[in-house]
Amino acid sequence: MWETLYGKTISYNQKFDMSKLGFLICYRDLRPAVNKEAPQCYVNLMRKCWDKNSEKRSSAKDLCENFEKWHSDESVLLELNESKSLLENIEESYYENMFKGGSKFINTREITEKLSEMILVSKGIDSTEVPD
Repeated sequence: MWETLYGKTISYNQKFDMSKLGFLICYRDLRPAVNKEAPQCYVNLMRKCWDKNSEKRSSAKDLCENFEKWHSDESVLLELNESKSLLENIEESYYENMFKGGSKFINTREITEKLSEMILVSKGIDSTEVPD
């Protein structure tokens, strides 16, 4: 949702230990910063999706229902439109310095490269056998 809001890929400008990335996200709440110009309704929903407790996170159905409600709420539409204009004018330097206090961006390119280096072995599946 962060990437949708900003129209940018989350980048990570420092090296990190790939084996610790999941731990940092799950147990240390590693998240990208959110600009104060972002629409609060969207930020609240995004943060709900980031909740440690999976039971508290929004489902795809919940997201669709929220978006449908927003579509018919003039105050929400106004907030989203105003925020869009403000976010479009944010300088690139903001994205380069998103995290403060030692937090870091996640470099999805580095993750992809590391994953592509891994050799994944899977058990062959007989296409005639479809599990229930």
